[in-house]
Amino acid sequence: MQRSYGYNDSELVRGNGSGSTLGKAFSICAAVVLIFALWLALNQKLLFGKEWISATYDNSEWRTNEGGLSTYGAWDFEAHVWKTEFILKYFPHFNWNPFWYMGMPLLEYYQPAFYAVHAAVMFLTGLSAPKAALMLVIFGHLLATYVTFLLCYKLSRRVWISAMCAAFLLSNTFVTLRSYGWEPITVVFLFLYPLGLLFFFKEPLKPFRASVIITLAVSYLAHPLIFFALAMTMGVYLLIIAITAEPGSSAANTRYLLGLAGAVAVSLLLSAVQFIPQLSYNQVTSGAHMGVKYLPFYQVPYNIITPQDFFLDAGNLKGPGPIIIIATLLILIFFLAEVSRKKYSLSGFIPSTLRTIRNHELVCGLAGVLAIMVLLYYLERFNVFPMNILRSIQYHRIIPEFVIVAAALIAALSNIAITSRQKIAYASLLFAFILSSGIIVYNVQEKWATYDDISSRPEFVEPGKGRISFPYIDQSISVRSSFAEIPQTYGYYEQGITNPYNDEVFSVSSGFHNSNLMLLYLQAANVDRLYVNTEEGLRGRIVMERMNITFPLVQNGSRYAYFEIPVANPSFSQAVSAKRASKVRELEPNCRVMFRERYCGSAREEFVTTDIEEVRYLAAYVSLLEEPYSANASILMINPEQYEIRVDNASSDTAVVVKMTYDKNFVATVDGKSVPIEPFGPYFMLIKPGLQGGYSVRLDYGLSVARIAGIVVSALTATGLVMFNVVRAFRPLRMLKFKEGDLA
Repeated sequence: MQRSYGYNDSELVRGNGSGSTLGKAFSICAAVVLIFALWLALNQKLLFGKEWISATYDNSEWRTNEGGLSTYGAWDFEAHVWKTEFILKYFPHFNWNPFWYMGMPLLEYYQPAFYAVHAAVMFLTGLSAPKAALMLVIFGHLLATYVTFLLCYKLSRRVWISAMCAAFLLSNTFVTLRSYGWEPITVVFLFLYPLGLLFFFKEPLKPFRASVIITLAVSYLAHPLIFFALAMTMGVYLLIIAITAEPGSSAANTRYLLGLAGAVAVSLLLSAVQFIPQLSYNQVTSGAHMGVKYLPFYQVPYNIITPQDFFLDAGNLKGPGPIIIIATLLILIFFLAEVSRKKYSLSGFIPSTLRTIRNHELVCGLAGVLAIMVLLYYLERFNVFPMNILRSIQYHRIIPEFVIVAAALIAALSNIAITSRQKIAYASLLFAFILSSGIIVYNVQEKWATYDDISSRPEFVEPGKGRISFPYIDQSISVRSSFAEIPQTYGYYEQGITNPYNDEVFSVSSGFHNSNLMLLYLQAANVDRLYVNTEEGLRGRIVMERMNITFPLVQNGSRYAYFEIPVANPSFSQAVSAKRASKVRELEPNCRVMFRERYCGSAREEFVTTDIEEVRYLAAYVSLLEEPYSANASILMINPEQYEIRVDNASSDTAVVVKMTYDKNFVATVDGKSVPIEPFGPYFMLIKPGLQGGYSVRLDYGLSVARIAGIVVSALTATGLVMFNVVRAFRPLRMLKFKEGDLA
């Protein structure tokens, strides 16, 4: 019989084979009920809205989820809720958002699947945006656990072992849900990872199948980390088979590796509606949503927990250590048992058909995947291959996939636990860690609480004429105000001013070490208010100490305050001299080498305090905007994709600076005639109508050529995939041969 190398391979998945069909069905039903009971115990506060996230959405502009513990990941979740609200409010004019960063192409920046599903749930259930999103997260959590249970059952054929392995996803993901290790939005689509593995392990040597391709494509549209984890898992497993296959066997023919490469390629073509636009620009600042470009984090504090915390500090909202410890201990125990059998010549006691720890492909493959995941997790802190490609996907957010791979590995290990000692060790370890995880989660749950409203935590933000900014990503105020239609910049790490195209426009090390440069960058970004958290955060305290000497601290509440930044003209459109603007553009930084790295413009740049060229350019830009000028310009937003700029008292030398991110998809017209747009200053827009008197400039944002091309490629690929599978399904009928004389 030809081996399949998947869960249908009788050499790899032995199963216990005991018990009646009715008894097995009863056990499965009982396990399903147990998983549901555990899930309900963990999520009942979220589900019924008594505490935690759901009870705190009491104000459309101010939503808080902070309580006895820091909520970390939950504020990422809130930001996604607002993006859906933004899309629904301005549909169909939602592709450009003028409020966040310094203007951003929303769906070229973020994967679209969550917003589509979120909006659909709101429409079908009538739930509010936050409540619908919360239901998506907690029921997605349950769905991922059930699919993981099914995967573990397929790999082991043992119901209760599979239930206990899946329970790790409940307990560990529940804890990790509130860590910064990954975004809660991932939970909604986390089921795609074990689902993709289910499809793949059915016939691993035939990866070019519609089920695998479609799952990969949907995973990319949902979250690139899931796509990456799926592709990596499949690739590592097939490589291990190729390396270990016996010469002459079907597995020795490595065409299945080409099949996987083809499946991945077709899945990207199928998701080209998102993939092609994301390849068309240098956006990297929020790579967790993209996984396309690279940004080295030289001076950035590593967002990776220590190995000690990774393995041992699960009770403090850390990594997936417990289940990895179990997998490692079981592999060690089984390996030592195998060595011991050989040492005492007892191998004859073992059936010759038994797969051991060293030749069981499922165990070796999943162990290899888990080891590589952990390795890449810690390689993320270094500027080395392969992380110089993968780092942009923020690999530290892949923790849930760690848990699923480890659960599948433990389930697969049950197939080589044959002696009574091995079985006792296996069951004892699994039960002990399940029990300890339950205790940890119970303790965390008891400590966790949030406020029912914001009256006990007075916070404020007042829109100014320009943008607001923050010296650090505060885990509440910064994200919470992102889509409150208050234009803001987004500061990464130190005082970086972030732009969707040019990385951190003024780099992550922009002004934190130099208050004068901080002031310059804020003025250039049209920021007239710098908010600080007066109660916590080292960066906030340092900013207050440095800035308070020059500027008064305006405090309107007990927690947040702001400095008023002297911006000469905080309007989002400003008339300037075109000739003077051309002189300023001559100072724009070209390619130069700093710290043994080549930088061109601001792209990929990390260091500003020593970048004399950029400082000179930005200083000249700010000086130009501070000069008195006879003409004036005012801007009116019709919707996020359409603007009307009124220019009065203009001369032929008058140009208009639009203080939003330059984007090639903007088109400027005056009386229907196109006017060129140039990038200027901190990657803003400069329009030169060359007209006198008073006139209006129409500024429109449209779908990019890359987006249109992506739609076409996705549609053609979907059509081709359907036709390919239809032809392949009917091919056997065409191959039938009639016996001689049948048609006589």
